[in-house]
Amino acid sequence: MDDNQSGDQTKSSIAAATEMGSDLADKTRKAAAQAGSAIQEAATQTSKQVADAAAKTYQQGTQAAAQGTQAAADFVTKQGAQAADYVSKQGAQAAQYVTKQGAQAAEYVRSNAAEQPWTALLIAAAVGYAIAYMVHAR
Repeated sequence: MDDNQSGDQTKSSIAAATEMGSDLADKTRKAAAQAGSAIQEAATQTSKQVADAAAKTYQQGTQAAAQGTQAAADFVTKQGAQAADYVSKQGAQAAQYVTKQGAQAAEYVRSNAAEQPWTALLIAAAVGYAIAYMVHAR
């Protein structure tokens, strides 16, 4: 009977060990499923955070580009206005200079024509002939 008891105890121990192994396997499966869910949730959250950061970075880049474009346009406008002002002043000075030189030339021609009328008449005739020749040659 001792053998019988020993065999029953062995069967009972094996059954307990099998049940314990099965229970341990079930707990391991549940823990792995929970870990997988936690990892999936963390990955989803990380993905959302990365997407939000990328959208924010894109928006900031777009705003920076718009500000840079506006600053460049303002600079070019200011430089254009300064250039136009400078050219306008230079043009006015050049016009004054040309007017003064023209008046001096007219006075010189008038005084020389009064002093030497025949020479002035010959020069005027030569200039008229040259102009007529150029017009006729066309």
